Parts: sequence; C-alpha cells; structure tokens
Amino acid sequence: MSSIKKVILGLFLLLFITGCMKVIEIEGNKEISINESHTYKAIIVSTKFSDMDSYKWKVVSDNKDYTLTGETTSEVTFNASSAGTYTLKVIAKKSKKPFKATIEINVTEPEIINGHVLPPEPDTLVNNSTLLGIDTNNNGVRDDVERKIYFQYKRPIEQAFMMQYAVRYPKVLEDPVGAAASEELQKEMWNQYSCEGYLDEQNGIVMPNNIVDFMEVAYFNTKERMRAYLEFNQAMSGGSYSMPIHDEDLKVENCNFNIDELLEMEK
Repeated sequence: MSSIKKVILGLFLLLFITGCMKVIEIEGNKEISINESHTYKAIIVSTKFSDMDSYKWKVVSDNKDYTLTGETTSEVTFNASSAGTYTLKVIAKKSKKPFKATIEINVTEPEIINGHVLPPEPDTLVNNSTLLGIDTNNNGVRDDVERKIYFQYKRPIEQAFMMQYAVRYPKVLEDPVGAAASEELQKEMWNQYSCEGYLDEQNGIVMPNNIVDFMEVAYFNTKERMRAYLEFNQAMSGGSYSMPIHDEDLKVENCNFNIDELLEMEK
C-alpha cells in the first residue's frame, strides 16, 4: 500500500514492460485515486505512449453502473454513476508486444453540506509541497481550506461569504508583490467589504469577526506560505487603499452569491 501511495503522490501509474519499467501518466483532474476513496466520478486516464499500434481498456467490477469512452485510444474516460470499487485495465500493443497496466478506483458518495459538494481531503504531504496546494474542483479555493470553511461555519450565507473571501489568497501566494499592486485584487477586496456592508446594513447579517484570523491560519500553514504572505504585507505597507464606507458603496451585486436563496435554506 505504501508503494502505491507514492505512485498517487506523483500522479503516475507504473507500467511494467518485459522486465523494464515505464510509466502511464495520469492526466486530467487531480482527484484520480489509486486504492483510496474519492468522491469524483469522472476520471480521465491517458498513456504517454500515444504511438502504440492498439489499445484496449476495460473495467473489471461487480458494479456495472459505469461508462467507458475511448476504449481503443490512448486516452479513456471512466465515469462511475454510483459508488463502488472499479478496476481499470489497459492493454496496449507495439509490434505485437503487449504492455499492461491496472489501477483500482474506489468511488464514494460525495460529502455535501448545504447543497455544496465538498472536494476530498487532500493528502497533506502533496497539498503542502507547493505554495498553491490542491484545488481539485478548480473553484479558486484550496481544497483543505474549502473543507475547513464548510465545517467551521454553519450558516450557508457565512459559508458563501467565506468562499468569496478566500479566492484572493492564492493570488497572494502566487505573486505576493504583484498581488499587492494588482488593481484586480484591490477590486476583489472592495467587493468583499461592499458585500459585507450590504449584508449588515440591508439584512442585519453580521459576518463572523474572526475571518482574517481564520484565513491566515488556514491558508498560510507552511513556512513557505507564511513567507509569501509576509512579503505581500510588506509590499502593501505604506499604500493608500479606499474602502466602501458610504451607503451607495454597499451593493448586492458585489456579493457573488444569491442572498435570498441562502437565507431561504436556513428556514
């Protein structure tokens, strides 16, 4: 199991060829999982060796609730319609020599909170090996932070607000100095405070007072990330930044979620 897990970390599947070892590359969404449960049901797998004479993919499983597309090409799409364990096999041939590989995929039902499908908890080692970490659903919020938001904050409107708040932090990590000077980032911050003010003034909804502390602890949880955050703050130091303080600055359109729908969920 430990050796398979190392394969997962590199997002590679070993392919053994007559005593030699080559690699099948796992491409597409990073939620691919080998011998571990995951909640995403559509998986794209492709081989680096696109010059084979033939390919044949198949699924071995008691559960037949799946589809397989592209079985005779170098890339196959596996889509499970229900939870279960599936074994995906490929046989490729070059000059009549067979090349084989197998992966086992455990598909589980997703965790859903207030109608929001959570990404799976990422492997800590992989997630913390880069500044940006893992964002499998590509919504701009790192998966572990997204999960923390939905587990810590219970009200749907708080969760939505925190997600809007969180999307700017990857930009801070990616380019601290550039982010500090970014008009786009300043606009996002303006919209965030405008939205918060609107919620308070028009709906009497007060957001939690620990938002900044929460984000700093959740997002900047490694030395490298904290170093980038300090660099960003240093670059911001001495600057002049406007804030939405007038009633006309507090606008519902600066909230990127539907307030009425979220409040309805709480009834």
